[in-house]
Amino acid sequence: MLNMILTGQAKGFSLLLGALLVYLYFLPSVLGFLRAHRRFWIILALNVLLSPVQGFILRSFFPTLAAVDPHAVISTTLVAVAANLGPGWLALLVWSLVPGEPDPKLVRARNTKTYDAVAALPLILWFVYGAWQVRPTLVNDAALIRSGAGDLYTWVQMFSLSAAAAFDVLLVYMLLVRDKPVLKSRGVLPRVFGFIGTFAGVGILQLPVAALSHGMQILAAILVGVGSLGSFFVLWRLGKSFSIMPEARTLVTGGPYAYARHPLYGVEMITIVGTALQFMQPWAALIALLVVALLVIRSHYEEGVLEAAYPEYAAYRARTKRFIPGVI
Repeated sequence: MLNMILTGQAKGFSLLLGALLVYLYFLPSVLGFLRAHRRFWIILALNVLLSPVQGFILRSFFPTLAAVDPHAVISTTLVAVAANLGPGWLALLVWSLVPGEPDPKLVRARNTKTYDAVAALPLILWFVYGAWQVRPTLVNDAALIRSGAGDLYTWVQMFSLSAAAAFDVLLVYMLLVRDKPVLKSRGVLPRVFGFIGTFAGVGILQLPVAALSHGMQILAAILVGVGSLGSFFVLWRLGKSFSIMPEARTLVTGGPYAYARHPLYGVEMITIVGTALQFMQPWAALIALLVVALLVIRSHYEEGVLEAAYPEYAAYRARTKRFIPGVI
């Protein structure tokens, strides 16, 4: 699998789906930690051992069920669910949700910078992967330009992908050095919208590539490049306050944030439009509209947290637009 990632054979959607399944498998441990469960370490150990133990039981006592045709997708999926998300997993999930006094050590651990960095590790790996994926194309474009065979599109594409890679690298840096949150949104929905809003755009990349004219290809690449470069500079100004989930870290009202409350989302919309132009319509446009709608919803949740954490935020919100200065 690692070789497939490094050689670009593993697709982003497949990696994202795999990460979601791993997260689901370890959900009892995640919930146990977030709830500072006094038996967290036992839950974690059992969670690690759960898959091989349930798989052994399945093969030993139900051999006919375990012996499925690997090409039979439904049967293989059911066996995988039984081996990984069977009765033992359900029992661990229930145990992790049992009310009780929290463990003070785990409560303190949740408020450390180390925990914040570890919690961001999946995102860090995702953005590293994003930057790595464009490397072969950048190398090829650079070779064409050096040989004198590069046309206008080659130059524009190199600018576009370089800006996108730089933005991914800066995201990794900010996730590592960002401040600890002083307040987080409550409930599941803000986190769900934060997650879906971050990764919904991957759906566009799963569509067939559109047959565009040379001019439209250049336009799409310019939009992606301008959006990515704008995102880089806005994120640099946002600095250690960056977060995927609705959280308050440090209130930033200077630079581009003096003119709009969510300029990062504003420039990301440019990138989304440029990306959507390159894939099959109308589905790419519909996914792009979904991403924009999710950005609007995320901004509402984020503003709720910021207003609760910083009393001066209400006055700041009253004098600035949400995404585009003087427009909206």
